[in-house]
Amino acid sequence: MNKKVWIAITAGLWLVSLVASSGRCEQAWFMYGIDVDTCPDGALRQSAVLDVQGVRRGAPGSVTLQALAHYTTSDADAAQRAPVRQVTSIELSLTGARNAVWPLAVDHWDRNGRASGAKLVLPDVPDGDYQLHASYQTRLGKGQVSVPLPLYTPARIHVITDRPLYEPGNTVRFRAVVLRARDLAPLDNRPGVWEVRDPQGEVLLEEAAPAGAWGVVAGAFPLDKAAATGAWKVAWRSADAVDEVAFTVEPFTLPRFRVDAVADKPFYQVGDRPRIKGAVIYSSGAPVAAAALDITWEVSGDWPPPTEWQATALPRRAQTTANGRFELALPQIPDDLQGTARLTARIAAVDPAGDRVEGSAAVLLSKDGIAVSAVTELGDGLVESFNNRLYVRVATPDGRVVTKTKVRVLRAWQPGDRGIEAELDEDGVASLQLDPGAPVNIVIPAQPWRPAPKQALVTRGEAQELIGGEGAPLADQVELDRWLAAVAPCAKWFDASEETAGGTADGTVKVGLRVDAGGVVIAAGAGPSALDRCVVNVVKQQRLPAGAQRLYALELQFVEPELPRLLATVESALDLPAGLPEQMAALARSTRDCLPVSEGKLANMLAWRVRAGSKAVELADWIPDPTAADGRQALPCVTSRIGRGARITLADPAVSDAMGLVRFAVELPADAAQDRPQATTMLGYELEVVAELEGQPKTRLRIAPGAVPDLRMRVTPVLARPGDKVTAQLIRGPQFTGKLPDKLTLDCLKQHAEQRLDPEHRATLALGGAVEGWCTVAGGGVHALVYVRPAAELTVSVVPRQDRYAPGDKAELAIQTTLGGNGGQAAVGLFGVDDSLGQLVPLPGADALGRVRPKVETTTPAFGVLDGQALTLGRIRGANAAAATVLRVSATPAPPQLDAVVDARGESRFDPIEELTDRFYVVLAELHVQVRAWEQKAPQAEKMAPATMARLWQAALAACAKRGERVDDAYGRTLRLSRLPADLLSLTDPRAVVVVATRLTEDVENWPAWVAKERP
Repeated sequence: MNKKVWIAITAGLWLVSLVASSGRCEQAWFMYGIDVDTCPDGALRQSAVLDVQGVRRGAPGSVTLQALAHYTTSDADAAQRAPVRQVTSIELSLTGARNAVWPLAVDHWDRNGRASGAKLVLPDVPDGDYQLHASYQTRLGKGQVSVPLPLYTPARIHVITDRPLYEPGNTVRFRAVVLRARDLAPLDNRPGVWEVRDPQGEVLLEEAAPAGAWGVVAGAFPLDKAAATGAWKVAWRSADAVDEVAFTVEPFTLPRFRVDAVADKPFYQVGDRPRIKGAVIYSSGAPVAAAALDITWEVSGDWPPPTEWQATALPRRAQTTANGRFELALPQIPDDLQGTARLTARIAAVDPAGDRVEGSAAVLLSKDGIAVSAVTELGDGLVESFNNRLYVRVATPDGRVVTKTKVRVLRAWQPGDRGIEAELDEDGVASLQLDPGAPVNIVIPAQPWRPAPKQALVTRGEAQELIGGEGAPLADQVELDRWLAAVAPCAKWFDASEETAGGTADGTVKVGLRVDAGGVVIAAGAGPSALDRCVVNVVKQQRLPAGAQRLYALELQFVEPELPRLLATVESALDLPAGLPEQMAALARSTRDCLPVSEGKLANMLAWRVRAGSKAVELADWIPDPTAADGRQALPCVTSRIGRGARITLADPAVSDAMGLVRFAVELPADAAQDRPQATTMLGYELEVVAELEGQPKTRLRIAPGAVPDLRMRVTPVLARPGDKVTAQLIRGPQFTGKLPDKLTLDCLKQHAEQRLDPEHRATLALGGAVEGWCTVAGGGVHALVYVRPAAELTVSVVPRQDRYAPGDKAELAIQTTLGGNGGQAAVGLFGVDDSLGQLVPLPGADALGRVRPKVETTTPAFGVLDGQALTLGRIRGANAAAATVLRVSATPAPPQLDAVVDARGESRFDPIEELTDRFYVVLAELHVQVRAWEQKAPQAEKMAPATMARLWQAALAACAKRGERVDDAYGRTLRLSRLPADLLSLTDPRAVVVVATRLTEDVENWPAWVAKERP
């Protein structure tokens, strides 16, 4: 025997021995490839499980096929199963409507445990219900299995009402369009339901309404005249897709006229005098003459306007001329303007009939003639001594983009820097490479300080006239109000922190006035405090209009003025006379109106003396205070009010001689000590950007330091067309220590591709002709995005035939739709409402359809205005603007939001009981025939015994087989009684089959027990 052959046989015997020793059935292992404990009895049957995960059209999903062997070791109704390890000749196909078949190819099948798996890409078939069919081969033979695949693209729905505001009794008309989420193509004949809810949420309309051609469906709902007012909602639902909009129901009257107002320039700079020009016009177009205008102002922005602007400088009242026009003149813009600020005028117009309508106008102030923002690839920062890519966007301060213009970017901290020149694209964005050097300290100027408006120091209460017992005449009230300006300086005597002598700390002064017929104040009286005395001295010098004699009780309310306060500290070498500190504090209050805004101790102090038994306090000379030699600024004011000639009288005579000193200190009010804006500094880079426009406008741009990531990816172009090639490059940072990947992957909704990196870490990947939307290029743990514009992008233009139409004219609109730049058919919906309705509620704008597009998540918009959604809407055309925008995109729509992504599981059916039952009843019927024949032919003395019934069962099997009928179980074994399940066996019991009971023995032998014992 050949040695090599002997070794093979020996190995085979060893394997058989190993299988046998482990308690497994080696025959099943070698013949069928299944691992079972007990050898099967009869033929084996097979089924398969087909499992699909994430399969979709045009992109890879996964498919898994597992074959199963079904067998029994005894009973015919038993069903045991085991996986079949070898599955070959797997073929897949997709079956659709009208038995259309698409063969599906896979690269290769991988063995994964007991199953075979592969990547599967479905063809770009229309929406519908499909079957994925798999045929396969095992040692048990050929098999097949199918799984249903419902491929229905997710839908986007947009609902709109013909107007947003209705009155009870009106008819609400609404329309919806249902679109395919992937490309927003209309979905014709899509089933759906209209639903209308009232403000309480009760459903008042639920009506089936399928979409028609172009995916459009319309409906209407008549409102009852007693319909509830408030926010109603209308929705159209189709499966999981729904859109709901609100409309308001309430009585209303359209405004009879409108207010149109606009600034005469887009923005204003230092030295300009802004003007707002406007008109008040009836809905018919006629001017509203002599309309009274009431204007209120709102200010926004970082720059605070001068305080007097809000107080007096901004116009508050105006009136329209005979042609309904008006003009508002604003003050000149001061030199301290910084950044931008916006003044919004809220204009309320009242016509001669008393109707009121509001409008608004905005005035934009800007220090510079251009506005610049920046985006970088490195966290919006610049890295020192590094080649940075910087995107700069230039616009006018009012937001108009500066396009196709050269700009120069200079380092503001380097005098004589020649800068870098770049070209702005269609969206006003330029791209440039910049090495900024080391960061510097940038001084950010403080905003101008605007002290808060000072409040009125004194206000008047209601004047009571005691002689006539009536209120003061209007002429007297007007004159009393004029007195307030003269009385206001007395507020210096009010100190809210302490009680005044003989008065209160709430600042209330009650004055009695006697006025003669000529209006002369002949007598006045008040309390004993210095504040009261000051008020009396002032009002005695005033006059009222001539008239009857009057006696007024008048109440004045003072607030403490925001003036410096002189603090007096009394020191005594002997006993301190009672009341002297209070008297000295009252005298110190007389200086408040002349003290400088300078805090600190006074350079001189005042000597005083009191003799025993005297009330008079002698104020001697001023002497230097060695502890406050620098406090001389307030000396002229204090010495003019306190010192020689000033008199202080004590309430009681002094008990003994006393002498001492008074030290003074100036304390500033709270508002003087408030924090004023301060200049700040930041570490970074300040660039000067100059645009080559008329006047060479320029501005400065501040950028913080950035950091270089270890690894990043740059893709060119980021805005592509179907069929283009994109180049992706991996860029390593200084700290990168890892290993670069061998290849990069491209994942789009309809394409998956891979490409190896070249020596310069680049890979060029080709986009398929059917690719649209967002694609991701990934590798090495980083990724970049590419947006592929649809080849047939839809645009629409609506232009009136004439700019103006007279009442009664017929207006015409010219509408043109283009697909990919060429004319094409499209569904167009038009809604028209009275423009005056827009004064009551917001009307839908040009972006009303924007919500149906899948959302693109953006961390923060590039340059504050450009985001991923704008890119998908086709609003970004420039390559530089698109590249900067894509840097900010954080998440793109997932495939399930755009197309049908299906997970399904199917298993071919095997039921041994079904086959057993069908064949058993055929034999059972023949058994009844055999038993009837036996009853007729057998001797009358012969009784039905179990053995006789078993013999007749065999005869029934033979008769059926002779007729070509199946008499085997699901495993190919003849239907033996001993293998039948209990419920079927009971049907063959002699007592159930024999009709003539006299043919049965009186001594009954248990049929199931006999069968179990004899196993016929």
